[in-house]
Amino acid sequence: MKREQSLAVILEEIDNKGEAFCYTKGFSMLPMLKEGRDISVLQALPDTLCPGDVVLFVRPDRNDELVLHRIVKAVSPEKFLIRGDNTFWDEPVMLENIKAVLKGFFRKGKYRDCKTSKAYRAYTFAQLHLYFLRKFFCRTLRIFGARIKNNVFHLNNFHLDDILRRK
Repeated sequence: MKREQSLAVILEEIDNKGEAFCYTKGFSMLPMLKEGRDISVLQALPDTLCPGDVVLFVRPDRNDELVLHRIVKAVSPEKFLIRGDNTFWDEPVMLENIKAVLKGFFRKGKYRDCKTSKAYRAYTFAQLHLYFLRKFFCRTLRIFGARIKNNVFHLNNFHLDDILRRK
């Protein structure tokens, strides 16, 4: 199914039934949404969008790619900064490109409502307000992981050289 068709199908479902169900694809919303496992429930846009809302938007610069990411900040009533839960960059998105909002999702067969679930609201709070810690720890772990890998590789080569010299 082409992207334009899938967006049309989603919007038609929302118009007819009030919500649309979609499987997630990709890694950008991990750990909340996992590809092939979780089903997103989308609904029409509310009157106002606020930080923490997960929205479906279109990337016109990438062949109208459909993306489901979280609003981080409202720059103006018409422009938002949006970021995936598993990414480290913010993306400016205009309101005209936002097509739907996440109402809830099914994870392992259990439905979680974005407005009433306390666990989801705590997760959203952490994603919005503790982002700097996640970014710091991920970068720190990446640096130390590379150092450990380089040291182990160096030690393995050192031992290999010793063995070759003994023969």
